[in-house]
Amino acid sequence: MPHLTARLLALVALAAPASTQVDYVLAFEPGGKLWSVEARYPGRGEESLDFWIPLWTPGAYHVANYGRFVKELGASDEKGGILPVERVDESHFVVSGAAGAKTILIRYQAEPISSGQFSHEIIDVESNRIRQDYAYVNPPSLFGFVPARAAEPVSLALRLPEGWKVATALERDDDGRYLAPSYLRFEDSPFLFSPVLESAQFVLDGKPHTVSVHGRSAEDVQVIAAGCQRIAEAASELMQGLPYDRYHFLYGFVPESGGSGLEHSFSTLILLNPSIGISDGAREFWYITAHEYFHLWCAERIHVQAVHVPDLTRPLETGTIWVNEGITEYFCRHLLHHAGFLDEEELLQSYLVGHDMEGMVGKKAWTEVSRAASDWSGMGDLMTFALRMYVLGPPTIFALDLEMRRATQGERGVLDLLRHLMTEYVARDRGFGEDELDDILATVAGKPAADFYARYVDGDEYPEPETMLDVIGYRLDAGKVVPLDRPSEAQARARRDYFSATGAP
Repeated sequence: MPHLTARLLALVALAAPASTQVDYVLAFEPGGKLWSVEARYPGRGEESLDFWIPLWTPGAYHVANYGRFVKELGASDEKGGILPVERVDESHFVVSGAAGAKTILIRYQAEPISSGQFSHEIIDVESNRIRQDYAYVNPPSLFGFVPARAAEPVSLALRLPEGWKVATALERDDDGRYLAPSYLRFEDSPFLFSPVLESAQFVLDGKPHTVSVHGRSAEDVQVIAAGCQRIAEAASELMQGLPYDRYHFLYGFVPESGGSGLEHSFSTLILLNPSIGISDGAREFWYITAHEYFHLWCAERIHVQAVHVPDLTRPLETGTIWVNEGITEYFCRHLLHHAGFLDEEELLQSYLVGHDMEGMVGKKAWTEVSRAASDWSGMGDLMTFALRMYVLGPPTIFALDLEMRRATQGERGVLDLLRHLMTEYVARDRGFGEDELDDILATVAGKPAADFYARYVDGDEYPEPETMLDVIGYRLDAGKVVPLDRPSEAQARARRDYFSATGAP
């Protein structure tokens, strides 16, 4: 953007009261070509501030380098005095001369990133977009931060176009500003803007849930909310309660998107083509909803320590993304089963696909594909990741579940692994270690589970779950899953436990 005059910067700086928190302001116009962002920091006596636009977003993991969309950035103190800014690289700025400033005001403009489902090698929900009739923001794609101040409270004032509404999981104060206890909570909270947002609410386990939708009628939103409630009820029973105090489903039915979602700790943003149906039989819609919702456990709370307090200024390389994505894609289908969208045979049948895709991925360990996620280079890398996580991942986790049940006489499966991780790690506010998962599997289900990890997760082999169906009293007949005529007592017990929402304690 053009350099601001000292007088204009002074007027802006004096327009808001002094604050002990980091205050952002966001403005845009319908159909606009730029976002306008202000970030106001209280002076702490530092000579300089390192200001970063995040390199990546949690839930996506690859380096997006969002700073490349930021235009010229300027800074001033509370008196309007210009502070020098050095652009170290595309996403890193250093504001100097701030030692005596009571306030440091940083202002910049940024280009909207997304024009379709995959723009600039970034999936749409990971970034931001402005259209004539709607807009959205995934905060890491737009809002810079000072790492040394990341734990300080954050507020956001919105300068919305006339008549527009906003949906987000963040709460508002009496002045209409959106509040977060830290930058990491703020960056975890997407915003959906529209003049025609429709919303519905429900309460589950005493916790409020909101469904906000752009691009559907009020009647359709009620249908969507009813389905979301069924999925949340199934998850609450399966995972022994809900891990949040409130939750917000954000949907945009927009022609620029085909169907994508990104998880967050208290919400999800899902973008879909308007042609996608919402009836019980609309599998694509309910699959993506259940997938993003189950990320509340795998990814948002159950994760490696490096994700627990992420460093958004450095690429993240971890071999554990298979936990976040593969187990989530496996269990989202359990949610759909317990919510009444899939019967038992449909659930099992959904795990017996993907063998014809193995050649497209090649002989790559699942941990290897996970580690490579930080360094995507075009559609080919994205497709390899997607095939391994979402097509070949569920059959692998299904085989792991069956192996765990075989090793424990039907008593423990992957659900018990998740409950163990919730008790031993999430409840203690920590992530697991990078190389700890094989030992954790051995703790829950013994050495056979750890051996499975070595062959099929950390190794480059693919399991054949169809050969293991007898563990839970099923077999394959002409490509279809059918129950055994005379299952043993152990098989019947394992089947009951497998399909139970409560499972073994």
